Amino acid sequence: MDTASRRTPPSRHRRPASGLPPAYLGLGALYLAALATSTVNLLSPLTWYEPAAEVARISFGVVGLIAAVRAARRPALPPRLRQAWGAVAACFATLVVAVPLLMAFGNAGGAHSHWDDATHVVFVTALLIALQRFPLAPTNRRDRIKAGVDALTVMAGGSVVLWYTAIGPMLHRSGFSADVLFSAAVYPLGDLALLFSAARALLRGADESAQRPLRMLTAGTLILFTGDAVHGFMDGQMEAEMPVSWQFFCWITADALLAGAAMAQVRAAPVSAAERRDLGIGRYLPFLAVAVAQVLMLTEAARDGEFFPWGGLALGGAVLSVLVLYRQTLVQRESDERALTDGLTGLANRSMFRKVSYRTLARGRRMAVLVIDMNGFKEINDTLGHKAGDRVLVEFAGVLRQCVPAPGLPVRLGGDEFAVVLPEINHAEEAYDVAGRLAAALGPVMVDGRLITLAASIGVAVTAPGELTHDEIVHRADLAMYRAKSLGPETRWAIWQESLEPSASTSVDEIAAAA
Repeated sequence: MDTASRRTPPSRHRRPASGLPPAYLGLGALYLAALATSTVNLLSPLTWYEPAAEVARISFGVVGLIAAVRAARRPALPPRLRQAWGAVAACFATLVVAVPLLMAFGNAGGAHSHWDDATHVVFVTALLIALQRFPLAPTNRRDRIKAGVDALTVMAGGSVVLWYTAIGPMLHRSGFSADVLFSAAVYPLGDLALLFSAARALLRGADESAQRPLRMLTAGTLILFTGDAVHGFMDGQMEAEMPVSWQFFCWITADALLAGAAMAQVRAAPVSAAERRDLGIGRYLPFLAVAVAQVLMLTEAARDGEFFPWGGLALGGAVLSVLVLYRQTLVQRESDERALTDGLTGLANRSMFRKVSYRTLARGRRMAVLVIDMNGFKEINDTLGHKAGDRVLVEFAGVLRQCVPAPGLPVRLGGDEFAVVLPEINHAEEAYDVAGRLAAALGPVMVDGRLITLAASIGVAVTAPGELTHDEIVHRADLAMYRAKSLGPETRWAIWQESLEPSASTSVDEIAAAA
């Protein structure tokens, strides 16, 4: 009987209902309208385009300001996260006040450009503060240093891009002056600081409740960086002039992503600190930065038309970088597998178990957990030795692999304790089938010329979408396992039921001792 799925107590970990809310639809419609107008202007310049573009930006500013203020005022969020969204609100407040200021003071000679510069500096500074205040996942000193070095690698690659596209051409064309230095130094330095902060945030990861907002926030930052790089490139070329629509496209896309990030934060459900996980996309940023730098070197060598000496050096550097990065990828993959794999049996370890469980629960899917304890393993160790005990564990792990269908994950928790996590099942009966299959498969095996009978106690617990946390479902599976163990030394399996919960005067340890 699927007792677990029938009991659905209120949970602060419950995820929001699926479906696209009207706010997202409105933001998407506004963005598509602005994008369509920008595209039409590229094909056939419109006389009213610039006022329409300013109205669109201030509209995004109002939407983003409201969403960011709401996120900053959510009491369930950590203080640092609320401060981060307060800084994002300052970004949008800059947009809201910039348009009337430009209309009032932007017609004097050169004033429009200065107001644009001032607005950009304030916007970038507020966004930089937001990224710095964003709470990142806790980690040890070595991993913090590693994330910092990787972020510096990304920033170094970005500096190569800015030198090639903006700083170098501008200084070559205009020489050194106050205005040139401001455009060639202040803008790129701010963009590089944003790039470093965004890379650091992606490499470290954030709280589960803030991961989607962080992705959108960093995506907006990268779009802003790309737009400034292209703007600098076009501005640095004497024969080239960047269409106004392109710059507006970059700005409006960044605005839309930032506003969407604030909306996502308002809708995100807070979860416990234990449910933090990293953002896998961040690990590829350093490799991408090195690849971009090498591509620019090869591009410039091809433009010069002279393979000697820079063409050959650039090609050799690119090949060396590819080989080093590929080797580093293999080492990183091996390190990740070792960190998530049990060294003796090759099964997933406790860390991988928690990772898969948290990810499934975060997606709001039905999930089952089997907690398995081998029967009589201590006697095997005592009579045949630890070497034979290790071989028995390996044999047991092989039976688990055969009985657990994908995408189920067999796990060794430690010692003679195992588990199975069945993510995204449709019915509780699927978990019961796995338990029955495992019970039927256990039997005699030959170890060092001796016939040994594998036996285990199996507890099964199922959670409906949004019902239980990881610790709660494992606790239920533990109770069911103790119930199975109390039935005798043969292989048995049991399902969690309400009656298995200990009373106020009975602890789980007492239940285990009784079993």
